[in-house]
Amino acid sequence: MAKFFPALAHTDSLGYLDERGNRNLMSVLRLLPENMQKRALMSLSFDESIHYDTTPDDGDKKSSVLAKMEMAKLEEVFVDCGAFHYSKLSTPKFLNGGFVRSSTTIDEWKKRHMSRKIDAHYLICSPDHIIHSDLTEEEVIARREFTRVSAKSFLELAGKLGNVTPIAVIHGRNIKERTSETEFMIGLGYKYIAFGGLVPLARDSKEVLHQIAGIEPLEQSDNIRIKPDSPLGLLRENGIKSHIFGLNSPEWYRWWKKLGVDSFDGSKLSQEGAANGIIWKVNYNVAEPKSAKDLYSRLQIKKIELREWEKEVQLSTLITSSDGNMDIDHAGWKYLQSARCTSPNCPAKDIVHNCDPRVTGSIEHNMGRMITNAYAFEEIMAQIDALYDRANQEDCTGEKEWLKNWRRIEVDE
Repeated sequence: MAKFFPALAHTDSLGYLDERGNRNLMSVLRLLPENMQKRALMSLSFDESIHYDTTPDDGDKKSSVLAKMEMAKLEEVFVDCGAFHYSKLSTPKFLNGGFVRSSTTIDEWKKRHMSRKIDAHYLICSPDHIIHSDLTEEEVIARREFTRVSAKSFLELAGKLGNVTPIAVIHGRNIKERTSETEFMIGLGYKYIAFGGLVPLARDSKEVLHQIAGIEPLEQSDNIRIKPDSPLGLLRENGIKSHIFGLNSPEWYRWWKKLGVDSFDGSKLSQEGAANGIIWKVNYNVAEPKSAKDLYSRLQIKKIELREWEKEVQLSTLITSSDGNMDIDHAGWKYLQSARCTSPNCPAKDIVHNCDPRVTGSIEHNMGRMITNAYAFEEIMAQIDALYDRANQEDCTGEKEWLKNWRRIEVDE
């Protein structure tokens, strides 16, 4: 399984009432599936404090459901310097002030992460500057030089640190530029390389696959091979690990699994759930799935025909028409169904009600969809893993030809 790092910002939180009746916030991390609790991506652009406050003494102490949920140990923390948030600046600066440099990136990490003295491994990105098609050639050259110079000095500084894996970041407008940058970072000695700047291309999977693996848009699915001189081909040849920034839908996971990508991250769970009002529902027992899209459906909660609160003295719960039924019973759902929405901005604030993700209006409802989608994503990834294993063990011909869609993609000879 390619490791998934959920990207967490300071807004990925839930409200609750403490013993004095005051509203506080807690991280969603402790409510995610166990495997997702073990690793997270945190940007130096955001205040990460809330995601470290996940001991039994933190959070909703009134919840008997939460009290029974043991938080998994945070094993790996992926730290990026927040390049997305200064992508429009000619000179990289942290959102909280100060110029982005190799030394300041490490200083920020030490102050905000290492100082907590938790027993976790850190994967830290060398400072990068995103290259996109709207830049002038002069700007592209300047940004490329910043990323290269930073990568060299960062590797030297990170080499003196324990419990740290330095990550180089590759940008480019096309495969030629990405290949050149990959060769440069390999030459410096990086053992883990990430590909950035791909999110704007998310809807064009053929272009993404071409830029990182050299796959031609017109190639047939059963003949796809990673080109040896492509960025990903070079990493595979040199035994270097790969990471993909930002592309983390179920279908992208299928590709990363097939291509042998080591890790990926993203905020798709929050975007789909909290922002777009969508809940992922897992499709079980699909006979011959051709892609990850066959493994789940997307429930747009605003299209649920009937939604109303069944008023109770202690805690009102949501009643929906059949199109809004949720046949799930994981720990995250149990908490949401038993916990009170505390947002003063919720349209239903005059009713004491739970944090049902099938309505909007508060972070409890909105982030509830992120939590629900996280459990669905874990199940979808498990299905993809099983299909991948099956496709690489069985004969994918005749009636099983559909399994080719899940088979490993090798580097071309």
